[in-house]
Amino acid sequence: MNEKKQENIPVEGIVDAQDFVELKRDMQSAKTIAWLQQYQQHLIAGLVVLALVLVGYSLWQEQKQTQKESAALMYMKALNISDKEQRSALLDSVIKDYADTGYATLALLQKAKSDDLQARRAALEALMASHGAPELHWQARLDLAELFVAEGNMEEARTLLEAHVGKYFEQPRYALLAHISTDKGEKIEFIQKALDAESNDNDLTAELETQLALLQASE
Repeated sequence: MNEKKQENIPVEGIVDAQDFVELKRDMQSAKTIAWLQQYQQHLIAGLVVLALVLVGYSLWQEQKQTQKESAALMYMKALNISDKEQRSALLDSVIKDYADTGYATLALLQKAKSDDLQARRAALEALMASHGAPELHWQARLDLAELFVAEGNMEEARTLLEAHVGKYFEQPRYALLAHISTDKGEKIEFIQKALDAESNDNDLTAELETQLALLQASE
C-alpha cells in the first residue's frame, strides 16, 4: 500500500522550484553554447570586418585632417605672397589638390576678385557649380551677371538673372534686371520689385528710389 502511494506522488512534489530554475538555466546555456559553436565563424568574420571598418575610418579621418592642414598652409602662403602670378598659382593648387576642403572654396572666392577677367569668370562659374552653401551660388551668379554687364554681354547677364535666388539676394537681382532693361515700363516694374524685396543695402535702396522717382516723373 505504501509503495502505491509513493508511485502516485507527482514529480513536482519531489523537484522543487529552484531545481526547475537551474534546469531551465542549464538548457538556455546549452542552447547558447550550441548557437555560438554553430555560428562562431560568422561571428569572427563579422568582428574582423568591424575592426577593419573602424581602422579604415580612423585612417580616413586622419588623412582628411592632414589634407585640411596642408590646404590651410598653402592658402595662407598664397595670401602672404605679393606677387600676383605666384599667388594665383598657389590658389589654383589649393583648388585643384584640395577640392574637398573649405579652403578650395576660399581660394575660389579670392580668384573671383582677380584683375584677370577670365580668371574671375572661371572662379565664379566654379563657385556656381560647387557643392557649397546656396548663398555662395547666388552671390556668384549675381557677380558673374555684373561681370557680363561690364563686358556689355547683356544677353548672358539676363539669362543668369532669370533664375530666382534667396530672398536677401532678390533685390540686387531685380536691380540688375532693371539696369539692363531697355523698356521703360519693364524697368519701372523691376525697380519696384527690387524695392519690395528684402534689403540689407540702404544705399542700393536709396538709389533705386531715386531711379524710380525720375522714371515716373518723366512719364
